[in-house]
Amino acid sequence: MGKIVALGEVVSDIYQSEGESSVELPFIARPGGAPANVAVAASRLGSDAAFIGSVGDDLFGTFILQALESEGVETSGVVRQKPPTRTSLAFVEISDDGDRDFTFYRSSPAADELLSEDDVTEDLVSGASFVNFGSIPLIREPVRSATHRLAEVANDLGVPVAFDVNFREHLWESPDAAREAVDPLLDRSSIVKLGDDELMPLLGADDPEEAAKMLLDRGVSLVLVSLGSDGAFYATKDFSGNVSAFEVEVVDATGAGDAFLAATLVHLSDTEWDEETVREAALRGTAAGSLACTGFGAMSTLPTKDELEKFMSESG
Repeated sequence: MGKIVALGEVVSDIYQSEGESSVELPFIARPGGAPANVAVAASRLGSDAAFIGSVGDDLFGTFILQALESEGVETSGVVRQKPPTRTSLAFVEISDDGDRDFTFYRSSPAADELLSEDDVTEDLVSGASFVNFGSIPLIREPVRSATHRLAEVANDLGVPVAFDVNFREHLWESPDAAREAVDPLLDRSSIVKLGDDELMPLLGADDPEEAAKMLLDRGVSLVLVSLGSDGAFYATKDFSGNVSAFEVEVVDATGAGDAFLAATLVHLSDTEWDEETVREAALRGTAAGSLACTGFGAMSTLPTKDELEKFMSESG
């Protein structure tokens, strides 16, 4: 079923837990970070998976590495940084509709920002079905150069690049800075995934079809646009379409987009991207994304292959 190699940030998501003391505020730590979520989701769906990144030589770095390895994700591409550099924390607040706000606590530089291009070697990419990254590693050096190095190696080896833009405006100096950093990677990507709220700030596009045409004209092979409760849009040069969302009770939407991408990539691994296959991949992606919303945390509710098959069968 191929191998998905993801590069980028990994964090410890911190959720408020229940407690009875008025002088204590309890929390629970859950591993997260979009590319790490993609790697775990792919592994649960039966694919080989690897993660390339950097964590601190600290309590949370050890926790994250153990979590990835327990899920069958290869971590030989993970490096550890000595104090005072630390693994980043993201405090998560969940609203009644399952949406979330993040407050980040990071050393400067943060551990994930110190991945270098020398850490990205051909042996980590060779034999992969896809490599995946987002825009957060493009904010600072040296991890920006490491991301470009991954795209370069993948292009040289003929491995398709899946760029999940994952724009977080509050992390950037300005939208212009984000657009300038993102733009060169679009030309190196076979698949580009965006949320519908990312189209205007990054591409100046009003709707998914307009955005898809812009990207396809630049050489992208497949454009995916997640539409939240409205499902997803997909487009290639030869066809396009929409798939509907699956109805679930949304508890926490953290990781839903990562589950969507992973399920889509796993289905497209080592196959021809004809219309039937792409539509089925997008449908499986929306199903996986829906399941990821049914519990707290980015990784704990990512479905296995059997869970995904059962959910889709029962949903008709």
